[in-house]
Amino acid sequence: MTENQYPPYNIVDRGNEKYTIEPALAGFDENELQVTQLPDNNELVVEGKNEDPDKKYLHKGIASRNFKRSFALSQDVQVTGALMVQGVLSIHLERIVPEERKPRKIDIGLNDK
Repeated sequence: MTENQYPPYNIVDRGNEKYTIEPALAGFDENELQVTQLPDNNELVVEGKNEDPDKKYLHKGIASRNFKRSFALSQDVQVTGALMVQGVLSIHLERIVPEERKPRKIDIGLNDK
């Protein structure tokens, strides 16, 4: 079984534990897209439904079919925002590690007695 390759996308490392996923979505409007972060398995799901039954095409060369694309996110990665510009959806991510999971320095020579 072949994995669905639509839509094509980039993943950009913006530094300081910040990233952007950029699916190319020419032909879609913002109201035809849904971005969801599922907390159970930390999965990011991008869905697009492009249906306009009243639109008649003489030629349809832009692939704007319905799709559902999933991205597995690391445990501490959170979606911080999304923006659609010129047919590219930018989904901004940031790795935010809770204080209790960050490494901590242990002083040597202290006794807990």
